[in-house]
Amino acid sequence: MQLYLAILAKFPVGVLLTLAAGSVIVGDYFGKLWSTQQRPLFLVIAFLGYFGSGFFYLPTLLREGLLVTSIIWSLLSIVGFMVIGLLIFKETLTGIQAVGVGFGVISLVILAFASH
Repeated sequence: MQLYLAILAKFPVGVLLTLAAGSVIVGDYFGKLWSTQQRPLFLVIAFLGYFGSGFFYLPTLLREGLLVTSIIWSLLSIVGFMVIGLLIFKETLTGIQAVGVGFGVISLVILAFASH
């Protein structure tokens, strides 16, 4: 465990959070593919993406607070989820859902900047 922490301690928190968000986005992308095609490889890649998210996220807690890191991770992840859902899989939101997503993103941005 010390080697894991020593290696990841060399990365800035922002990089680790970006890698964590990118990993969960990969997990969701392949999870969505698996839900439509149910190929075992997609399921395995989805699990690896989710594992990778935790792998990169957990060391950030040693250097930053839970609130700050989780809000930044959430914002980065939400952008990725929206790209996947709206642009790649052509999903749609109702008007009220779009308003809710907008308010959710705005609230996370406010919380992120209010914490500094």
